[in-house]
Amino acid sequence: MRILFWNTHRNNINEYLQNLVQDYNIDILAVSEYTANGQELDMMLKNSQQYLVRCNTVGCERIKIWANYVDIAAGNQHKYYTIQILKEEYILCFVHLMSDLRGDYSEERFELIQQIMYELKKMEEKIHSKKTIIIGDMNETPYGKGCLDARAFHGLSALNITDRATRKVTGTEYRKFYNPMWNLMGDFTYPPGTYYLNDSKLYSPMWQILDQVIISKDVLPAFKKEELKIITTCSYGGLMNSKGRPNKKISDHFPIMCEIETE
Repeated sequence: MRILFWNTHRNNINEYLQNLVQDYNIDILAVSEYTANGQELDMMLKNSQQYLVRCNTVGCERIKIWANYVDIAAGNQHKYYTIQILKEEYILCFVHLMSDLRGDYSEERFELIQQIMYELKKMEEKIHSKKTIIIGDMNETPYGKGCLDARAFHGLSALNITDRATRKVTGTEYRKFYNPMWNLMGDFTYPPGTYYLNDSKLYSPMWQILDQVIISKDVLPAFKKEELKIITTCSYGGLMNSKGRPNKKISDHFPIMCEIETE
């Protein structure tokens, strides 16, 4: 199962989407800030080698999904996230959380993440599976409070199959999740992030990884680390500008891809 997520920046990028799906053999395509012609993309994906059809995300304003699975069902839908159940085994949560570009929304984002984790826990109990995948535009970095705090996503930079499933803080056990996007930060590999912003602030990382995938410990055995990618090109064209940053005429974010080995 290959999943691609992309914040499309309200641009007309259907040709890019179709080619990304075909080039990378994508099984599930999730987009946010999508304002292009959805019916056109429906036909393009139905007629491509990777046959994808639109999923039910009614109630989620910010995300649209296409998949090549017939056994995918909609779970809880919210303005900022959509939960999908795959094969009655995998819980997929696609998110596009609020941004801080027009003010500090960290507290509101943290509260929403706690709500998401509560809904995911309920769904895990309902289908008797803890195979949970959270993917999307978090609008904060992996070291942000919402992504790292044990009360929120708790997305750790390292987690092994043999590790304890929880850790105790002041007497309370908190379940661990794994955020492999930590490994893609910085300039050891290109690109050093999914989003670039050089704002006039003393504290500014400039390159940021806002788009992330966070998985539960139960997904670890099936997670293919080598297939986790920040994508910068497809057969239709490159996604970066002359400086190697996201080309805002296409999108101000690079898409991300991950793969889970399913039976």
